[in-house]
Amino acid sequence: MPAIDLKRLAAEISVQHGIRVDADDPMMAVVTLNRLVLESAVAEVVENLQSATRDLQDAAEKVQLRAGARLAREIRECASAIQMELRAGGSASGGRAANLRDDSKSGHHQRWLRQLIAAVIIFLAGVGVGLSLHTF
Repeated sequence: MPAIDLKRLAAEISVQHGIRVDADDPMMAVVTLNRLVLESAVAEVVENLQSATRDLQDAAEKVQLRAGARLAREIRECASAIQMELRAGGSASGGRAANLRDDSKSGHHQRWLRQLIAAVIIFLAGVGVGLSLHTF
Protein backbone atom coordinates (compact mmCIF):
# COMPACT_ATOMS: atom_id res chain seq x y z
CA MET A 1 0.00 0.00 0.00
CA PRO A 2 1.30 3.48 -0.77
CA ALA A 3 2.19 5.75 2.12
CA ILE A 4 -0.49 8.09 3.38
CA ASP A 5 0.03 11.81 2.81
CA LEU A 6 -0.44 13.01 6.41
CA LYS A 7 -0.24 16.69 5.45
CA ARG A 8 -3.10 16.27 2.99
CA LEU A 9 -5.16 14.43 5.60
CA ALA A 10 -4.52 17.20 8.17
CA ALA A 11 -5.66 19.81 5.63
CA GLU A 12 -8.83 17.82 4.83
CA ILE A 13 -9.68 17.50 8.53
CA SER A 14 -9.23 21.24 8.98
CA VAL A 15 -11.46 22.01 5.97
CA GLN A 16 -14.22 19.50 6.68
CA HIS A 17 -14.38 19.69 10.48
CA GLY A 18 -12.89 23.06 11.33
CA ILE A 19 -10.34 21.44 13.60
CA ARG A 20 -6.69 22.37 13.31
CA VAL A 21 -4.58 19.22 13.01
CA ASP A 22 -0.89 19.12 12.16
CA ALA A 23 0.93 16.32 10.38
CA ASP A 24 2.84 15.56 13.62
CA ASP A 25 -0.33 15.44 15.76
CA PRO A 26 -0.70 12.26 17.89
CA MET A 27 -3.97 11.58 16.07
CA MET A 28 -1.92 10.96 12.92
CA ALA A 29 -0.17 8.09 14.72
CA VAL A 30 -3.58 6.40 14.90
CA VAL A 31 -3.95 6.86 11.13
CA THR A 32 -0.59 5.18 10.59
CA LEU A 33 -1.50 2.39 13.01
CA ASN A 34 -4.79 1.79 11.16
CA ARG A 35 -2.93 1.61 7.86
CA LEU A 36 -0.48 -0.96 9.27
CA VAL A 37 -3.30 -3.10 10.67
CA LEU A 38 -5.14 -2.92 7.34
CA GLU A 39 -2.02 -3.93 5.42
CA SER A 40 -1.54 -6.92 7.70
CA ALA A 41 -5.18 -8.01 7.30
CA VAL A 42 -5.04 -7.62 3.52
CA ALA A 43 -1.83 -9.66 3.35
CA GLU A 44 -3.50 -12.46 5.33
CA VAL A 45 -6.57 -12.44 3.06
CA VAL A 46 -4.38 -12.50 -0.05
CA GLU A 47 -2.43 -15.48 1.31
CA ASN A 48 -5.67 -17.33 2.10
CA LEU A 49 -6.99 -16.67 -1.41
CA GLN A 50 -3.75 -17.85 -2.99
CA SER A 51 -3.83 -21.01 -0.87
CA ALA A 52 -7.46 -21.69 -1.81
CA THR A 53 -6.61 -21.14 -5.48
CA ARG A 54 -3.74 -23.63 -5.29
CA ASP A 55 -6.00 -26.18 -3.58
CA LEU A 56 -8.66 -25.73 -6.26
CA GLN A 57 -6.11 -26.13 -9.06
CA ASP A 58 -4.76 -29.30 -7.45
CA ALA A 59 -8.28 -30.72 -7.14
CA ALA A 60 -9.06 -29.87 -10.77
CA GLU A 61 -5.89 -31.64 -11.93
CA LYS A 62 -6.78 -34.74 -9.91
CA VAL A 63 -10.29 -34.81 -11.38
CA GLN A 64 -8.87 -34.41 -14.87
CA LEU A 65 -6.44 -37.29 -14.34
CA ARG A 66 -9.16 -39.55 -12.95
CA ALA A 67 -11.53 -38.72 -15.79
CA GLY A 68 -8.83 -39.36 -18.38
CA ALA A 69 -7.89 -42.69 -16.83
CA ARG A 70 -11.52 -43.76 -16.64
CA LEU A 71 -12.19 -42.77 -20.23
CA ALA A 72 -9.08 -44.59 -21.42
CA ARG A 73 -10.20 -47.71 -19.54
CA GLU A 74 -13.69 -47.47 -21.07
CA ILE A 75 -12.23 -47.08 -24.57
CA ARG A 76 -9.97 -50.09 -24.07
CA GLU A 77 -12.91 -52.17 -22.82
CA CYS A 78 -15.09 -51.11 -25.75
CA ALA A 79 -12.34 -51.80 -28.27
CA SER A 80 -11.76 -55.20 -26.70
CA ALA A 81 -15.47 -56.00 -26.80
CA ILE A 82 -15.67 -54.98 -30.46
CA GLN A 83 -12.65 -57.13 -31.29
CA MET A 84 -14.13 -60.12 -29.47
CA GLU A 85 -17.42 -59.66 -31.30
CA LEU A 86 -15.65 -59.43 -34.63
CA ARG A 87 -13.59 -62.55 -33.88
CA ALA A 88 -16.52 -64.53 -32.51
CA GLY A 89 -18.86 -63.90 -35.43
CA GLY A 90 -20.69 -67.19 -35.82
CA SER A 91 -24.23 -68.16 -35.00
CA ALA A 92 -24.56 -66.44 -31.61
CA SER A 93 -24.69 -62.99 -33.12
CA GLY A 94 -26.42 -63.94 -36.34
CA GLY A 95 -25.84 -62.47 -39.76
CA ARG A 96 -24.92 -59.07 -38.40
CA ALA A 97 -21.65 -60.36 -36.92
CA ALA A 98 -20.80 -62.01 -40.21
CA ASN A 99 -21.37 -58.70 -41.96
CA LEU A 100 -19.20 -56.91 -39.41
CA ARG A 101 -16.47 -59.51 -39.91
CA ASP A 102 -16.62 -59.04 -43.65
CA ASP A 103 -16.47 -55.26 -43.22
CA SER A 104 -13.53 -55.55 -40.83
CA LYS A 105 -11.61 -57.46 -43.46
CA SER A 106 -11.87 -54.41 -45.66
CA GLY A 107 -10.61 -52.32 -42.76
CA HIS A 108 -13.68 -50.10 -42.61
CA HIS A 109 -14.57 -50.72 -38.95
CA GLN A 110 -10.99 -50.74 -37.77
CA ARG A 111 -10.45 -47.40 -39.45
CA TRP A 112 -13.65 -46.07 -37.87
CA LEU A 113 -12.57 -47.29 -34.43
CA ARG A 114 -9.15 -45.66 -34.78
CA GLN A 115 -10.75 -42.39 -35.86
CA LEU A 116 -13.13 -42.51 -32.89
CA ILE A 117 -10.27 -43.12 -30.45
CA ALA A 118 -8.22 -40.34 -32.05
CA ALA A 119 -11.18 -37.94 -31.78
CA VAL A 120 -11.65 -38.76 -28.09
CA ILE A 121 -7.94 -38.28 -27.40
CA ILE A 122 -7.93 -34.93 -29.20
CA PHE A 123 -11.03 -33.87 -27.27
CA LEU A 124 -9.41 -34.81 -23.95
CA ALA A 125 -6.24 -32.98 -24.91
CA GLY A 126 -8.33 -29.88 -25.63
CA VAL A 127 -10.05 -30.19 -22.25
CA GLY A 128 -6.67 -30.58 -20.57
CA VAL A 129 -5.24 -27.51 -22.30
CA GLY A 130 -8.36 -25.53 -21.44
CA LEU A 131 -8.15 -26.48 -17.77
CA SER A 132 -4.44 -25.72 -17.59
CA LEU A 133 -4.91 -22.30 -19.18
CA HIS A 134 -7.91 -21.37 -17.09
CA THR A 135 -6.99 -19.21 -14.12
CA PHE A 136 -9.04 -19.51 -10.99
